[in-house]
Amino acid sequence: MEVLLYCCCGLDIHRDKIEACIQRGIDGEPEVFRQTFGTRKADLQNLGKWLEKHDCYTVAMESTGVYWMPVYEALETKSRYLENLWVVNANHMRNLPGRKSDVADAEWIATLLRHGLLEKSFVPSVEIRDLRECSRLHRTFVQERARYVNRLEKFLQTHGFKFSSVMSDILSVTGRKLLSVLRDTGELTRKDVERDGRRLRKSADEVASAVCGSLTKAEQRLLGQLLRKVDSCQEDVRSILEDMRLLSSPYQEELAIIDSVPGFDEESAMEIIAEISAEPPAYFSSAEKLCSWAGVVPRNDESAGKIKSRKTLHGNRYVKAILCQAAWAAVRTRHSPFHDWFWSHRSRLGQKKAIIAVARKLLKLIYHLLNTRQRYRPPLVAVV
Repeated sequence: MEVLLYCCCGLDIHRDKIEACIQRGIDGEPEVFRQTFGTRKADLQNLGKWLEKHDCYTVAMESTGVYWMPVYEALETKSRYLENLWVVNANHMRNLPGRKSDVADAEWIATLLRHGLLEKSFVPSVEIRDLRECSRLHRTFVQERARYVNRLEKFLQTHGFKFSSVMSDILSVTGRKLLSVLRDTGELTRKDVERDGRRLRKSADEVASAVCGSLTKAEQRLLGQLLRKVDSCQEDVRSILEDMRLLSSPYQEELAIIDSVPGFDEESAMEIIAEISAEPPAYFSSAEKLCSWAGVVPRNDESAGKIKSRKTLHGNRYVKAILCQAAWAAVRTRHSPFHDWFWSHRSRLGQKKAIIAVARKLLKLIYHLLNTRQRYRPPLVAVV
C-alpha cells in the first residue's frame, strides 16, 4: 500500500491510560516510537510535549465512551502544532483476531492513518460542544420531570383520586390549586372544586365524584414531597434552558431557519444545532451522509442478491429522538406536505417506518435550508 503520511501517531485511549505509537518514514519499514501516558492533566501535557518532540502533526485517536474528550480538548489547545486531530470509529479499523492488545491497537491505528485508510469522525467546535452538553442535560432533566409526574399520577390513582379522568393536565393551574388543597387538608370538598375548578370542562359534580377521598398525614407529606420534586425539576429545566439560549445566541439566524420548519420550535432548534452544528455542510458533504450519520436511513445489508436487513443504523440517538419528536408534530400540521405524505404512506410502510421517513425528510430539508441560508417555504419540500 502507498504511504501517504511521513509522520503520524495513533492513540488508543482508556479510562486511566493512553497507548501512543508514532510511525515515521516513507520508504520501507517505518521508525516506531511507543509510549504510555496517564489521563490526568499533567499526563496530557506530557503527551503534547512528546508529540512536539517527535514533530508529529497528525494524530488519530480511538476510544470507548467519552474517554477521548479530555485528550481531544488538551491537544486541541495546541492546534498551532497539530495539522490534523482525528477521532476515528473503532468499527472501521478492527484488528486481526488473536493479535489484540492495547499497544497493538495504537500501532494499528497509526498504520491505517499512515496509509490514508481512516475516516475522520464528526467533532464540532468547542462552542457547539458546550451547547450540546447543555442540550443533553436539558433532555435528561425533562425526562426526570416526566418520571416524577408519572409517579405523582400513580400516587393519586393508588389512593382513589381520578384527576386525569376529569382534566387533561393534572399540573395545570387548576390541577395545582386542587393538589395544594389536597396536600394541606387531606381531602377535597365540593366547595373546593367549585372554587378552584371553574375552568374545567367537566361539571362540578363529575369532578367532585372523581376526586373524593382522603389522605392520611403520612400520605399528605408524600404528596407534598412529590409536588416539591416536580417543582424542583421544572426549575432545573428552566435554568438549563436559559443556559442554552445564552450559548446559542451567536446562531440566531440558524435558529430562525430551523424554527421555520414544521414540527420545530425554539427548544428543538437549539437541540438540533447542538447535535449537527450550525453549518452541517462544513462537516458533511451531502445531506445523505448526514442522514446516515444520524441513523435515519435503512442499512445496506445484502449478500448473494438477498437483502438480509433494512433496519435503520444506530446513528446519533439524540438526533434521532429530536427528529422523530419533530416528525410527529409535523405530520399533525394540517395542509403541510409532511402531513399528506405520512398519511398516504402509513398503511403501506407501517407507522414506524413512515415516521422515520418523515424524520429523514426533515433532516435533509434542514441541511438544504442551512446550506442556502433561507427559511422554509412549502415548495422547498420538493428537494427532499
